[in-house]
Parts: sequence; structure tokens; C-alpha cells
Amino acid sequence: MMSRDRLHSELARMEDALAATRSNLRLAEQVLSRKAEAETIRRRPKARHYHRRMCRWTGADEAEYRLVLANLLVTCGHDLDCLRRKIMRQDEAILAFRRKYGVNADRRGPDG
Repeated sequence: MMSRDRLHSELARMEDALAATRSNLRLAEQVLSRKAEAETIRRRPKARHYHRRMCRWTGADEAEYRLVLANLLVTCGHDLDCLRRKIMRQDEAILAFRRKYGVNADRRGPDG
């Protein structure tokens, strides 16, 4: 049987790894979103200058953005799915660890 300090440190290590994986997934999703937005802006340049307060993003721009994002997800979706599955496995391992050893320390939120 592990000591309480060892149990808590192991649980903290597991939760830190889970937080890092969630952070990696969030970063990957943000990168794809920024790439899709940049590609949409490149594909649909604006001919007119609007007032600073007016939105220049049209419905057609949004449709193009969603199309570009869908195409990026086709190419990179497998990697994102792998990260999501890893998060689920890590989450299940933490729950199993808590059940097995009866560690009831407060769990950190999804952001760590």
C-alpha cells in the first residue's frame, strides 16, 4: 500500500497530465480555427472599405469558413480524435485510481 503522500502526488501527476492533454487539444483546435479564418480571408478578399464599426464578415464568408474548417478537420480530425480518446482514458484512469485507493482530494477543474 502506498503512503497518503505518495497517493496524492501520483494523483496530482495524473491530473497534471490530463490538464496538459486538454491544453494540447484546445491549442490544436485554436490553430485549426485560425488557419481556416486566414484561408477564408485569403480566398475572399474585400473590395470595399467599411466603417471601422461595421462587420466585414458576411454570411458567404461564414459559409466559406465552415467549408475550409471542415476540409481541415478531414485532414487533421484523426489527430484530434486521438487526443479526445486520450483525455477519456486519462479521466477514466483517474476515476479508477480514486476508487481503488479511496483518494477523495478535491479534483481540479477542466482547466487544471
